Amino acid sequence: MKKLFGSLILAGTFLAGCGSDNSGSNDAGNGFPQPAGTVAVNFTVDDTANKLWKSSELEWKGAMLYDSTTRKATYDSTWAGPWAKLYDDGPWTAGGHEPAGAVAGDHKLGVTVFVAPPATGSQSYEYGLRDATNPDPVNGGWVWVGNNGSFTVAAGATAAITAAGLTFPAHGTTDMKLTIDKNNLATGTWDTTRVAVKGSAWGWSEVTLVDDGTKGDATAGDGIYTYVLSSNLDQTKPPYPGLLKSGDKPEFIFVFGTSPNSKEYKNGSAVANTQGVTAGTKASGASSFTTQTIAITGGTGLGSGNTYITVP
Repeated sequence: MKKLFGSLILAGTFLAGCGSDNSGSNDAGNGFPQPAGTVAVNFTVDDTANKLWKSSELEWKGAMLYDSTTRKATYDSTWAGPWAKLYDDGPWTAGGHEPAGAVAGDHKLGVTVFVAPPATGSQSYEYGLRDATNPDPVNGGWVWVGNNGSFTVAAGATAAITAAGLTFPAHGTTDMKLTIDKNNLATGTWDTTRVAVKGSAWGWSEVTLVDDGTKGDATAGDGIYTYVLSSNLDQTKPPYPGLLKSGDKPEFIFVFGTSPNSKEYKNGSAVANTQGVTAGTKASGASSFTTQTIAITGGTGLGSGNTYITVP
């Protein structure tokens, strides 16, 4: 499933020059043999700021089917997968999976896949990035920031292609608090036996909320369910959420009920409801949360109509 989140645009096609680094040959004799009739497509994600993601924990989700044996990717408009996982094990030309010239263990994770050019014209491939450990490949684990990326392979292409990657920003020091009052909801049928929230700051995984006076909840049993980012941080496993920084625009959606019958807190036009919802931030050293204005993401299609705030 394609998704568009955030405001940073990371899309485009970049052509790299030919040369020994882009060929299937390898002087050491231990590189992966490039399949005949294909071009190498390189993709890299930079996690040097936080140094948390590890090999195989991320995958390059997109309009392509990936064969891990041949390392070939073929076009698939349904985004059904499987997709290529990212590694930090060095270049494919020397026994690893990363683009030529990569360095193992440098916290830049990548992969090179091989694509056969079309007989005529060109083929574009849209993509993003997901947490490969998330058990829901359709809706869960999306960690790409911005509009879907894309690369294009033209008929007769031989030069390696570098698909635009992503740099994970350093975590900040600002906390976030979200609340929803089940006694003050927008018109609709909402199963409040379970109240959850999912958001871009933690890989869009659902977190069940509490109304029991713990994890930042102010008053037990008052019908107001609370999510506090700092109370849900776990950097021992993906998606390694962190605190926010000025300028961040974390998106979130409240969810009612239990899967497969769960329902997002959105209206009939797939736009998030804000009635009964509050959001606030607390800078490092502050004694309390400051209420922030809740906005709605624009555009159309997936990723539009989400609630978000801008961190001051």
